[in-house]
Amino acid sequence: MTDETEPTAAGWDAIDSECKRLYGEQVPRHVGYAPGRAFGSVLQGCSAFRAQDHWHYVTYGLSNIFDDDEGENDGFSGWGYELTWRVRDLAGGEEPPSWPFAILQRLAKWAAEAPVLLEEGTRLHIGGPVTGFPHTDGPDTDLTGILLANDPLLGEISTVNGRVTFLQFVAVDAGDIALAKENGSAAVLERLVQDDPLLVTVVGQ
Repeated sequence: MTDETEPTAAGWDAIDSECKRLYGEQVPRHVGYAPGRAFGSVLQGCSAFRAQDHWHYVTYGLSNIFDDDEGENDGFSGWGYELTWRVRDLAGGEEPPSWPFAILQRLAKWAAEAPVLLEEGTRLHIGGPVTGFPHTDGPDTDLTGILLANDPLLGEISTVNGRVTFLQFVAVDAGDIALAKENGSAAVLERLVQDDPLLVTVVGQ
């Protein structure tokens, strides 16, 4: 006999509950990352939800999704955030583009290993297309940088493991990255949100 119990998934359930608030009973397209967070991966997985004209990607694993045994963490769960990305569905297919799953995993791994604490206003210069072209199946694009904004609909939630902010990738070109360095990310994001309140990334033709 042992007193050990299976870890809970209260953090995961809290993210699911918030996504359900937006998308009801929709079953998302979910991708799991091997070997999984319990065995050393940064992310456990990522779900893509079908919105009106885009796919909404949400990660699982940068926050503490399984249990609350992580010690004092200033009220945050794990890193204190999960990543999201809204990508326009130009093809109108039944399956989401696969390249955002790969890019989210890659940048989450980089941030965790650097270590870099991502937050609203963080600028990331990718050094190539944000789609990973030509190394992924993503299209070529002149969007080569990412600004992080608080997800306009998910925002921040409180879980039994602590607070979780949903940080959304906003893909921008080199000119906007330069403006963000000069004037601050907030000024660029404020302009972009006037054109599109959801800050959806549009790539391809």
